[in-house]
Amino acid sequence: MKSILATLQESGSFATFLDLVRTAGMEERLSAQGPYTLFVPDDDAFRAIPMSELDALRRTADRLAETLNYHIVPGVHSMIDLLGIRTLRSLQGEDLTVEVASEGVLVNNVLVVEADAWCTNGICHAVSTLLLPPVARAAAA
Repeated sequence: MKSILATLQESGSFATFLDLVRTAGMEERLSAQGPYTLFVPDDDAFRAIPMSELDALRRTADRLAETLNYHIVPGVHSMIDLLGIRTLRSLQGEDLTVEVASEGVLVNNVLVVEADAWCTNGICHAVSTLLLPPVARAAAA
């Protein structure tokens, strides 16, 4: 078993997220700290975001850190755990909503597409879209 960071690197499906983690200087958090539950958008999720928006996110350190921390929850929450949870508090400070729907488990109405990648410092669940904290959603609207 490897750290969250090493697991994402080995997968090959999370290059954009890893690039944002490096830009934010958060490699240590995902390699040595924890335990955490990470809801991580894969590269397909980032292809749906205009490049200008991603570039703006990279250039704004506070917004980037807030967005990345919004994907991280303290503690380990497996898919079985998520079935009985309604909200989770992110490291960013805002709550994520968890819902069981006919298509599967949703986090903030975003589908968990791959679950339970166990790591030495937590667990990862791949999600189909970048999760934006409420402040960022309001600014984007």
